[in-house]
Amino acid sequence: MNRFENVDVLAALEQLMRQNTAFYRNDFEIDKEIIRQAAASDRAEDKTLLWMSRPSGTYCFRERDVFLQDTRQHNTWRFYGEQTRDRILAYAVELTGKVGGKIRGNLYELDYPQHFRHVAAEAVQADTIILHYEKGNREQPASLYFDGRPDPKLGAFLRYEAKPNEPENLREVRRQEQKGREQLASGDFKAHVTALHDRLIRDEAQRIVAEMKGLSAPNSPNKTHFMVELSPYFTQIASSRDTDRLFSMLPYKSLVFTGMKDRHGIYAMIGKDESRDKEVRRPRASIRKQLSETKQAQAPKKAPARTKKNELEV
Repeated sequence: MNRFENVDVLAALEQLMRQNTAFYRNDFEIDKEIIRQAAASDRAEDKTLLWMSRPSGTYCFRERDVFLQDTRQHNTWRFYGEQTRDRILAYAVELTGKVGGKIRGNLYELDYPQHFRHVAAEAVQADTIILHYEKGNREQPASLYFDGRPDPKLGAFLRYEAKPNEPENLREVRRQEQKGREQLASGDFKAHVTALHDRLIRDEAQRIVAEMKGLSAPNSPNKTHFMVELSPYFTQIASSRDTDRLFSMLPYKSLVFTGMKDRHGIYAMIGKDESRDKEVRRPRASIRKQLSETKQAQAPKKAPARTKKNELEV
């Protein structure tokens, strides 16, 4: 896990989203508005957020709310670890200010499978909610229904938030979270995005190979081939170059990618007589990159440029 300091928060999160979220990308427009409001807030607890990218959508919550039991934010953060097998990218986001009109901050990579369990174990009880209106606030038990209507005395409803039973416990949890994040190594964000994209292709190759091995008989319509559908999430995100890389990593001589009549999607198909007891090939290095590196290595080193100062020395 790494930390990425002083980034353009909205631009960085969008890059991450595009490595994992294939559908419902409009969710990120909601995230951007949450982040803009948090950046404009003068409350310190609004400045630390938890963000996740899913194959179908994104979420952005205040860290404070995720660590309160039974809140919508807490339950949602846990749900995708406990109830799905979705590939989740998760980050803590610290907002530090604005520079040139852009929201700046620090991103901290989270190990989501570990983090959602940590949230479940450390979350603080919150049996009361605070209803915020334009002219004041009102508290009520969290179990009591409310509908967001205007209050006769307090005016229009603005928002609600859970109130921890023991505020100091929540503050201590958040202090420990901050302390843990500070231990993360500083990373190169561009290299991180590249690694995520490489992993997307590698994971798809491994999934296809595993499913090919699991087929007990040819499953093409005419029973002459084995076939596995490429993930719709992958095909939505992948470029033609990514698909070529995927093809090169699959270890089958008879491999073709093809559509099927009366079926949606693209399929990896191999002949029924080809061995499926094979592993993913290592990705081939870029020929262009190899040539560039060779050219640089063979290029003669230039002599230091002469300067007026050098010419005057005796």
